[in-house]
Amino acid sequence: MTINDYLTIYANDKSDQYHHLPAPSVAQKITSILAGCFSPKTFDQNRKEMLADKFEVTDAGMEKLLKVITVDDKSYEKIK
Repeated sequence: MTINDYLTIYANDKSDQYHHLPAPSVAQKITSILAGCFSPKTFDQNRKEMLADKFEVTDAGMEKLLKVITVDDKSYEKIK
């Protein structure tokens, strides 16, 4: 996924601040970690919360990001 694709999704997200997708710069950092180390099957709730806390993203925002970057429930896509 390119940064422009993510920016389009981010701009169209009408959620409140607690449910909104993370900022593009933060999303790039998160996806670089996820794409290199985890798959949806190996990424558990504790890791989601830990990563959300580390990057100061709400849990709901992290969940939305995971839905955006998940490819066929087998891998995460990196935002380039």
